[in-house]
Amino acid sequence: MVVVNVSVAIVALAAASSVLSAAAPVSPVRLRGGLVKRAGVVKGPVLNTDFPDPGILLPNGQAPWYAYSTSSSHGRVPYATSQDFNTWSLRGDALPNPGSWVSSSNSGIWAPDVRQITSTKYVMYYTGFSASNNNHCIGAATSSTPSGPFTPQSAPILCNAGAGGVIDASGFQAPGGQLYLVWKVDGNSKGQPTPIFIQPLASDGFTLTGSATQMITSEAVDGGIVEAPSLVYWSGWYYLFFSSNSYNSLAYDISYAVSQSATGPYRKVQAPNAPLLTSGKCGTAGPGGATVINVLGAFILFPRSPAERILFESDADQYVNAAFHSDINGQNAGGGRAMWQISGLTLNNGVATIIC
Repeated sequence: MVVVNVSVAIVALAAASSVLSAAAPVSPVRLRGGLVKRAGVVKGPVLNTDFPDPGILLPNGQAPWYAYSTSSSHGRVPYATSQDFNTWSLRGDALPNPGSWVSSSNSGIWAPDVRQITSTKYVMYYTGFSASNNNHCIGAATSSTPSGPFTPQSAPILCNAGAGGVIDASGFQAPGGQLYLVWKVDGNSKGQPTPIFIQPLASDGFTLTGSATQMITSEAVDGGIVEAPSLVYWSGWYYLFFSSNSYNSLAYDISYAVSQSATGPYRKVQAPNAPLLTSGKCGTAGPGGATVINVLGAFILFPRSPAERILFESDADQYVNAAFHSDINGQNAGGGRAMWQISGLTLNNGVATIIC
């Protein structure tokens, strides 16, 4: 980690971008260097309606926040906004048309994740059921605004019918600016393992380049399933958050693996430091489908000046927020899954901690 003093960090941040809000939407974490980072606070439900697998976004580092969910009665990809990362309101459907490649008889969209690529370009990664191969594939759609409507690419960007399909895509930007796609192979549809992979993306945010690397895979302790990956960087460590066990049971949870390289190798964190959330903790039931973002890291995308890189890698005034879902009926997904959140998730030397 690069160490800078607070006064230098403030000057560099002011020079880094003219779009950073003077008033942060939530209190920022102070610069490390002997100062104490606040604990991650779990709160919910913040949307007490069916809003599963929430993905979150803070466009240009300024409120309003955006959250996107799996299909429900609220739309193909319902979205909500918040000015303070506390009170949320449903707004509409960000992806009314998922593309001609999506089956018309099975047109639900799963686990959308939206990332800002430039100041006027947003990419949504989502899962749909392919009309041509009868498996889940990952699609991408673009918009000039975070509210959309997003325009889909004419074909999915990733399919793996032989392994059972692919699902749960999320984006990630590493220090230095490289974009990645992270996803799960849907092997449980064929009674097979469910490895999670990472692969570089081109600067357009949706064209896969290079080769895929396996990050982790499911084991007996995971109930045979790992899914819903979300990758975040903090102070030299990469944290891969994921859910394990069946989504429709109280065994569903949020856990994580760590590495000091974006592509791994990754080590699943064990008790007592993981899982991060299990049923009953903080009043949750079947917590899962989390999206975790490093707010300032997600904001500093364009351009990547030396001052911005210093701030990114020093963690100056950064904070990590997350959203996840929890069963409304306290038993299973049958009653819908409400959105919950974590403000200021604590990440330190490969360990994530929260308070209720």
